[in-house]
Amino acid sequence: MLYDLVEEAYTFTVTMQRWSATLLAELDLTEPLADVLWHLDPSDARVSMRHLASLLHCDPSNVTFLADRLEQRGLIQRDTDPFDRRVKLVGLTSAGVGLRTKILRAAATYSPLARLAQEDQRRLCDLLAKTRSAAEPASP
Repeated sequence: MLYDLVEEAYTFTVTMQRWSATLLAELDLTEPLADVLWHLDPSDARVSMRHLASLLHCDPSNVTFLADRLEQRGLIQRDTDPFDRRVKLVGLTSAGVGLRTKILRAAATYSPLARLAQEDQRRLCDLLAKTRSAAEPASP
């Protein structure tokens, strides 16, 4: 049974990666750039570049590279924190909010998950939350 579960999880992961790769190509985004947009919630305050790096699980220098690309496209804006000039804050521009909204709408409308009934979506969400809250994965 566990083998079947792992196989289904693997197949689902590949299916979602293919779906998202197609969407991101249409939006002219790489996965790391989209990940930044995903983590910058327009309803939240701007976040520091260091905090964004922790959300993305990457080095702050990588966030600088990604922020440069997104800023060039007018999707994010960086400012100096008025309370600590050493800190750079980042937030979405209106164009960034629009593109992020397109990604979320596409996920809610066209992704493989969107094809599930609401009850199945809720059940799968609960099960995935349980796996996330489980202990760190064991090494092979």
